[in-house]
Amino acid sequence: PLSGDGPIKVNFCCSDGEVLKIRNDRENILGGINKIARCVRSRGVKNTLEGVEVSFLSLVQENESNQTEYVKRPLTKLGTKKPSCERGLQISKINIHQENGANSQSEADVTIELRGFNGSVADIPASEGNVYIDGKPICDDGWDKNAAIVACRMLGYSDGSPTQQSAYGEVPDTMAMDDISCTGEETSLYNCAYSSYTDCGAMEGAGAVCSHTGGSTGTGKLQQLTEEFEADQFCLAENWEHVDNDDDGYYQDWLDGFHGTLGLSCDQCLEEVFCFYVRMLFDYMSWGEKAIYRSEWDVLKNNAVNVGDQNGDNEVDFEEFKSKFVEYLTIAFDTLDRNNDGSIDEVLGNHSFHEYSLKFFEHVLNNVIAFFDNNKDESISTEDFIPAIESMDANEDGKVSLYELIGLSLINLPAPIYTAYTLLDENQDEQLSTDEMLDFLTRTFTKLDQNGDCYINLEEIVDSLGESGLPLDFQLGIKLLGQQYLTIAKYMIDQVVGSADTNEDTKITLEEILQFSDFSLIDSHIRVALSMGDPNMGVVSYLTGSRHADTLGLGDKALVAWLTTLHTFIDTPVYKDQPAPLCGQ
Repeated sequence: PLSGDGPIKVNFCCSDGEVLKIRNDRENILGGINKIARCVRSRGVKNTLEGVEVSFLSLVQENESNQTEYVKRPLTKLGTKKPSCERGLQISKINIHQENGANSQSEADVTIELRGFNGSVADIPASEGNVYIDGKPICDDGWDKNAAIVACRMLGYSDGSPTQQSAYGEVPDTMAMDDISCTGEETSLYNCAYSSYTDCGAMEGAGAVCSHTGGSTGTGKLQQLTEEFEADQFCLAENWEHVDNDDDGYYQDWLDGFHGTLGLSCDQCLEEVFCFYVRMLFDYMSWGEKAIYRSEWDVLKNNAVNVGDQNGDNEVDFEEFKSKFVEYLTIAFDTLDRNNDGSIDEVLGNHSFHEYSLKFFEHVLNNVIAFFDNNKDESISTEDFIPAIESMDANEDGKVSLYELIGLSLINLPAPIYTAYTLLDENQDEQLSTDEMLDFLTRTFTKLDQNGDCYINLEEIVDSLGESGLPLDFQLGIKLLGQQYLTIAKYMIDQVVGSADTNEDTKITLEEILQFSDFSLIDSHIRVALSMGDPNMGVVSYLTGSRHADTLGLGDKALVAWLTTLHTFIDTPVYKDQPAPLCGQ
């Protein structure tokens, strides 16, 4: 909907004599669809929206019901300006409430209400209740998040959550809709698929809890589900065509049968590389919902809520999710910023990318512990993965021991592995505390840091393993794999960091990395990484003793080599000193 007081000032996307052509482009590396819109010359086409009176919703609370009324405002032209977007183009159906034909239903004539117990609203907030459309309730069969969003949008809100089973009191059994199915994009519940025949009872009424009410200004704004755009940030297109050049016809389906006005805007997050990929991950983890919610069975979702929930509402919205990833990026940035000048320009000129400090590994470990520590006891144990592994609780004592998890007593593990475990889990309680893991990390880092500069690199790691008895051929394999991925990663970082310096001051700040928007560079270099980053399976097989190596009789050799090396590596004073040696000492 459009909101505003007084004349609504808007930009038109195209000039007179032009038509907006929309097409889908599958150029991005992940196979997603980029929406592209261009103004193309077309004879006889003219914008007729200026001066048209637009009806938009205004929320009204009366004694007996919460409902909306349509208020008319004229459109006035602010200018001709189409948003320039690379990935973030958003196209919305704009409901211009004009007179319809005699056989069609005008949305301006639709009344939608939220009612509470006994059909009253005195005992509930104005933003929630059982949903009534044109005076009749709606059956909760098929009623879901998408349907609630549409209902709340009709009421002037931008978001909504569904309720079922007449959550706000019994409803009349004469209902307006049954088996409703909405996509969430509709402007009215009447635009959703539904059945007019109902067989629902008084306790099957659909309801909604609405939120994020849209504001109104004198210039008018474009409101989408979670974002509001100022007048100069969007445009209206009355004359448009869709060019269907994608295989699945996704966008054609969405616009099929719609002949009204479109609104174009840019989602700034989708214009920035970092935010774009964080949004993709968020959409995957949230299953397309507005937030990541706790789940009875999904440990990863619960862990995401544990570390990302900033306001204590037991869920993580996108801004909270993004904030956590900015925190992770900051850790990586500070690691590369060796001289602490707020810039990582040194990455382009030295080997800082190939060396990592103890502080960096401590940050990584602390964040890993925070993510997987589901019961918040500052340790990692099988309890943090209940109920995902609950079926392994053989003795039904409510806990899963390591014996039940791996099907083997720890003492029966190969001696070097068991010894390494005892060094890590010092008190043998099958819980790895933060202190225990940080202590083990410090000792291992000290063992690897051969020159005592508090940084470790691939060469030091290979040398340390060699001193512990790792055969030369295995050292060669580690070098080949390590150099392959470090070289590819350095190449990627150099390209991104070099291009991120938008003000060309030779300083690359965290803000510039966050705002980096060259998707063409990212797409081309991801192709490079995917093509050249496939593991050298011959090397991997040789190092692990699997497949090809095993056919050559090298399987046992690999196992013996690694166990012997591990035994020698941990059988050193650095793992026995009390307290743990400090970096550089």
